[in-house]
Amino acid sequence: DLLKAESFIRGESTLAVVFDTPFDDVAARLQGSLAANGLAVLHVHELDRMLGAKGFALGMRCRVYEVCDAHLAAQLLALDPGLSHVLPCRIAMHDHGGVVTVTAPRPVVLMAEFSHAASVARLARSFEAGLQRVLMGMQP
Repeated sequence: DLLKAESFIRGESTLAVVFDTPFDDVAARLQGSLAANGLAVLHVHELDRMLGAKGFALGMRCRVYEVCDAHLAAQLLALDPGLSHVLPCRIAMHDHGGVVTVTAPRPVVLMAEFSHAASVARLARSFEAGLQRVLMGMQP
């Protein structure tokens, strides 16, 4: 009971939302919010299954979504193709003890590590605002 169910957290380097509802329900909320906010899901990594198949049981569900806002990604790459290694954005979900946490790195913090250009910072703020809308949009 560290956090109230369905809490939104804006940390120093991550955005997160916490739920006490089933993993698959949270996954459906995330996918719905991504679609509603115009972000495409490029790939979903089922890390618990992948590692389990290699003999490493996590004992929890863990999934990573690769998502993209094509318009912002194209603008970012036009400014600095070297930032392609921070794309696509990743949103992680894990279930630990019946608490499902959805997290994403803050684009403003991540991109500042690799570029100090004002135009890149402006795009990072725009994408971060979109991620916040996605995570907050998951709440009932």
